[in-house]
Amino acid sequence: MSKKRITYIHVFIWLFAIFANLPYSTMNQGLSAQEIVGNIIAFLYLMFIFYLFYLVMAPRFLIKNKLDLFFGLSFLVVLIMPFFGYTILFFSKAVFEGDFHHFYGLYSFKMHMSGYFPVLTAAVFGSFFCVIINWIRTLNQKTELDRQKLAVELDLLKSKLNPHFLFNTLNNIDSLIQQNPAEASSALIKLSDIMRYLTYETSSEVVDLRREIEYIRNFIDLYRIRIKTPDDICFEVHGDLNIMIAPALFVPLIENAFKFASFRTGKPGVDIKLSSDNGIVVFEISNFFESNLNVADNGHSGYGLINLRTRLDLMYHEKYQLIIEPGDKSYHVILTINTNAD
Repeated sequence: MSKKRITYIHVFIWLFAIFANLPYSTMNQGLSAQEIVGNIIAFLYLMFIFYLFYLVMAPRFLIKNKLDLFFGLSFLVVLIMPFFGYTILFFSKAVFEGDFHHFYGLYSFKMHMSGYFPVLTAAVFGSFFCVIINWIRTLNQKTELDRQKLAVELDLLKSKLNPHFLFNTLNNIDSLIQQNPAEASSALIKLSDIMRYLTYETSSEVVDLRREIEYIRNFIDLYRIRIKTPDDICFEVHGDLNIMIAPALFVPLIENAFKFASFRTGKPGVDIKLSSDNGIVVFEISNFFESNLNVADNGHSGYGLINLRTRLDLMYHEKYQLIIEPGDKSYHVILTINTNAD
């Protein structure tokens, strides 16, 4: 649900609340200015309670299933809020009457409890409204995620059917058949595993991080066949790998790195590091290129990265960080993902 629609709902609710009180006002034509101001203060104070729970209490505690904190703090807030509300009303009354003596003279337990139920009602409605809006947002996000997953699957299918990488790899394997049949057979198995992974396993919402690493290793091994200095591709893995992660998130970063990397610089053409600790995955990739090649304007910021950001926003929202650092002779990307559930 868009913010504009949510705003319309808020406006409708408060207009309804105002008009619901109009019969009371019309039956009391003799309302004084003090009474009118008192009614406005009471109305605005209940709005404050509503938005306190709608914007703060429910999102921070109720939505995140911190029920003990939510109900405990809610009880205290609802219990003491009538006192502050009546304090504001007493101040308004004192201003109109010009008398601040006996400021709390009329205050009593009965009066406090009479203000308890309106405050409780505003708190309940604020929390309920927050839960409903969050539920609708979750449904919309799931629908968008399903749509995005379908788009990603189509992109992966197109990538799989793209003959460029496939033909180059098959040509390299063909040349190995006579020279080193065992290595050619191993390359065919790795290519088959890549195709199987992109075809079947990427349709899942999450996959084992080990499968992602296996895909990266296979991709690197097949690319090493094509270059004279295979050691110019570095891949390091550290940490706990027993976690689940969205599939194929690293694919566009890896493809970009190999697409623009130069293996004639005397440095590792592509340097990849992946680490995982307490559910935090850090994927770091650098590719070096010749200084006369304008990498930044030649595809590193294309649709692959746009789609990657979209997927990260949908699946991890505020639980990821993507840092892109283009340089004169290198292109460095760091992707950090918090896979822990809230």
